[in-house]
Amino acid sequence: MAAAETGTGAPDGGPVLGRLSDFPDGAAAPAGYRRADGREVAVLVVRRGAGLRAYLDLCPHRYLPLTWRGRRVLSADGQRLRCSNHGAEFAVADGRGVSGPGGACGLTPVPLRVDPDGTVRVDNGGGPGPVPG
Repeated sequence: MAAAETGTGAPDGGPVLGRLSDFPDGAAAPAGYRRADGREVAVLVVRRGAGLRAYLDLCPHRYLPLTWRGRRVLSADGQRLRCSNHGAEFAVADGRGVSGPGGACGLTPVPLRVDPDGTVRVDNGGGPGPVPG
């Protein structure tokens, strides 16, 4: 995973994950960024039309990336993210566990925003607002 750099030049801008066109409609796409302390953060971005949802690419049950064994983690109906390690499923709408061994756990949401030029960022607050999902 290539991590986007922090320090985007915008006074209130969060780390850049990519452009809106980098996240295909109806897909879960991996992205990432580097925190100020140098740590890389892996994120999964799910796009439905103009709406985006993002979660840490980390199964809360096994502490491995959901994408550890493959990038195809979105269900055919686009409603669930499935851990490629052990099959736990999580609702795209809110990250809650819906089936499998991680059913009592939930994914960690990552707030996003899209700048007027189509740049997708982690929303650190102070921007134009979150992206409806």
